Amino acid sequence: MRKESFKSAEQLIKNHLFNDDLKAYTTFDLAEIFNDNREEWSIAEYRNQHHFIKFLEEVDILKGIKLKHQSTGSIKQIYKESDATLFNIALTIKKDGYLSNYTAMQIHQLTLQIPKSIYVSYNKSYSYPSIDNELEQESIDAAFSKAQRITSEIYKSEVDNTRFYFIQKAYQDKDIGVVSENGYTYTDLERTLIDIAMRPAYSGGVFEVLGAFELAREKVDIIRINDYLNKLNYLYPYHQLLGFYMDKAGFDKEKVENIFLKDIKHNFYLTYNMSNKEFDPKWKIFYPKGF
Repeated sequence: MRKESFKSAEQLIKNHLFNDDLKAYTTFDLAEIFNDNREEWSIAEYRNQHHFIKFLEEVDILKGIKLKHQSTGSIKQIYKESDATLFNIALTIKKDGYLSNYTAMQIHQLTLQIPKSIYVSYNKSYSYPSIDNELEQESIDAAFSKAQRITSEIYKSEVDNTRFYFIQKAYQDKDIGVVSENGYTYTDLERTLIDIAMRPAYSGGVFEVLGAFELAREKVDIIRINDYLNKLNYLYPYHQLLGFYMDKAGFDKEKVENIFLKDIKHNFYLTYNMSNKEFDPKWKIFYPKGF
């Protein structure tokens, strides 16, 4: 059988790329696509994936972009279709990940800002042995006296300075409140509110988080939030945080108190490393002065 050039196979290549589930690709993705389809496309034996990628760029099927690791300077090379979004790019890097935190706030229209950062959470591939820890006030105080730990897996686009944050989550977080719609995988409204309350540094800060709760007030299912919390089974008493935010945001007071004002044994913190703080005795929450 006569072997043809990439140009002769251009329409077949376009049909494949434009009809798959991806709009952005890593070099590994493209190498795999090339190797799986070269026979069908009748590509000459001496051609390899590097020739393939070069062709895709030359004829404007895909455009290459570089993402630079903020700490190490290492480069991730991504190739995108013309209509690919920043969300597509983020999710092609972590194909088992999901859009979360500030990005999920944006999807659910819980912020008036247009964030220049994209947040993707992904799960560990293993779980730690179950340990019945007894939570102590001293350990809570010590943990929240420090700055929130931020992922080191941050990449910056060399095109528009967008930052991509990849956040490794606990194994048991997998699939709880995570949905796939409109080509994206992301946290649903209820899971988003849990995540942003827990990690405000990934969500624009505590004032942005409160604003998100206010915007979500009429559409959120707080029973579902409680169900998710029970399944996630966190060590820290995050139900206190959620109750506090809902109270501040004007949710139905009786309903919130019936669900979340329970098992309050410890003082807890709205955020990390607060220098000037006040205390809410009802929810036993320390919060920044002036909040």
